[in-house]
Amino acid sequence: MKKIFLFLTVLLVSSLLFAENATITLKNGKKISGKIVKIEAAPLNSRSMIETKTISAAQGVNELMLKFADIKEIEFKSSDDVSCFEDGRFVPVRKFCSMKSLYHIVPKVKGESKDPVEIEDDKVFFFHIEGEKTPVAAFFYKIQVSNEGNETKKDYPDLEREVLSLSRNGIKKIVFN
Repeated sequence: MKKIFLFLTVLLVSSLLFAENATITLKNGKKISGKIVKIEAAPLNSRSMIETKTISAAQGVNELMLKFADIKEIEFKSSDDVSCFEDGRFVPVRKFCSMKSLYHIVPKVKGESKDPVEIEDDKVFFFHIEGEKTPVAAFFYKIQVSNEGNETKKDYPDLEREVLSLSRNGIKKIVFN
């Protein structure tokens, strides 16, 4: 019984240490504030999510792996146009549309370099906020959708609208408190 109590106490304390309060501002103006209880990530076009505490970034020519606990804020800077292509490796041929984005990270402790820290992680991140029914999805580097499963029904205009919708409703800024 003591071991179970000790385990639960350690689990509770560790979850409190890793949980961080944040304010997420979406591009559509909506703000979501609360405690982040879990961050998950999944490769583009994948359904397998894993819990994560890190994100890949670059500062100049240096590649970085930053812990979310070491980040003060993440802010959207710009995005490219939507580009579309088809992949003949699939039967029927699968169509994709994508858009790259640029997000800067402000670390809690600034380094010597004056170059901005840019996110280069092309996974989809899901921020689970305490009290929110659905996680907040974040495409920090690249939004990509395909017509997989709907090859005969979805064409480039549909995919382009989906990418633009994901971009419009994406994250503008996250401030970790």
